[in-house]
Amino acid sequence: MIDELEDALAEGRRVPFSGRLMVDEERILDIIDRMRVSVPEELKHARRIIQERDRLLADAQERVQQVLHEQGLLSAVEEERQRLLDHAEQEAAQVRAGADEYARQVLEELDERLEQLVTSVRNGLSALS
Repeated sequence: MIDELEDALAEGRRVPFSGRLMVDEERILDIIDRMRVSVPEELKHARRIIQERDRLLADAQERVQQVLHEQGLLSAVEEERQRLLDHAEQEAAQVRAGADEYARQVLEELDERLEQLVTSVRNGLSALS
């Protein structure tokens, strides 16, 4: 959608002697509306992936505990289980941090581009006034 926004700006017409750009306001606003909808969806998707990963880790840990208990080895591997659990929690925290950082970067980029777009639209409107 960012590429589509850039295309819409590239298709705009320059206002002679002003350095301003006339754009299709309806198209630009439509793209902005779709961006507002898609960014939260991408964040929801990233959170669902993290939740699914956490669920799979929990299921795997439960199954391992069940098998070890059935074999009478649970007490012998409790320390290793805790180490693996700590490691999995650290990895999950890193994934969450990465997802948050990605979301922050996407939103900052979107904010910057929207500011540029709003400035261009306002300049175009001012030029027409």
